[in-house]
Amino acid sequence: MQEDKTIAIKEIKERIDRNIKSLCDLDDKYLKAYSPQDCPTGTSYNDYDSIHGSKSEYRIEQYWKEKQKLLALIELDKQLIISIGLQVEDKEYLNLLNNNNQKVKYLRQVKGYTQAKTSEILGISERQVIRIENKLKKCQTSWTMSCLCHGNLLFRGL
Repeated sequence: MQEDKTIAIKEIKERIDRNIKSLCDLDDKYLKAYSPQDCPTGTSYNDYDSIHGSKSEYRIEQYWKEKQKLLALIELDKQLIISIGLQVEDKEYLNLLNNNNQKVKYLRQVKGYTQAKTSEILGISERQVIRIENKLKKCQTSWTMSCLCHGNLLFRGL
C-alpha cells in the first residue's frame, strides 16, 4: 500500500511540474504577443521566422482563463498529495474506534464493504454485523424522528 502511495505521489508531482512548465510557456507566449513591435526579440531584422498572415490576436481573456485553469490544477494536485499523505490504513483506523458499532458503521458506510467482508475484517459473524446495522438504523430513525418533532415544534414557534 505504501508503495502505491509513493507511485501516486510521484505521478502527481510530475503532473504539477508539467502544469508549471505550461504556465511558464503561457506567460512567455502572452509577453511575446504583447511586446512592443519596435524591439526585435531575435537577430532577424526581416522577421522571416514568423508568418504574418496566420498571426492571430491574442486576447487577455483567453490568457487569464488558461492561467486560472492551470493554477487551479496545480492547487488541486498539491491538495491531493496532502490528502494521500494523510490516508490511514483501515486496521490503524479501526484500532482508534471504541466499539463494534462504530467499526461496522465505518466499514459499511464509509468504506463500502459488504457484510461478509466486514465480518471477516472484524472477526465476528455476519449475523452480528446485521444485528449491529439494524441497531444503528433504529437509533438513526429514532434520532431523525425526534429531530423532526422538535424541529416542527420550533418551526411553529411553540
